Amino acid sequence: HDNAKSLAEGLSRIDSIKVAPAQTNMVYMAVEPQRSVPLREHLKERGILISGQGNIRLVTHLDVERRDIDRVVAAVKDFFLSAAKAA
Repeated sequence: HDNAKSLAEGLSRIDSIKVAPAQTNMVYMAVEPQRSVPLREHLKERGILISGQGNIRLVTHLDVERRDIDRVVAAVKDFFLSAAKAA
């Protein structure tokens, strides 16, 4: 569950989302519902697939490595930084 903990910690540093502490291999993050689809598209363009609207569950497993976690956190951060610049 170290990867889930690292994912939760990384995402929790992004002001635009709320993240529940990881208890298992799952991480729950909440984003404004109107940002769910654009976030999903942004991540899909980077080879990262998510689903959900508003409340999003991310699941890690044995094939997920630390560099994958870092890539997801960076892509989510990039999305919200880009959205802030556009606003």
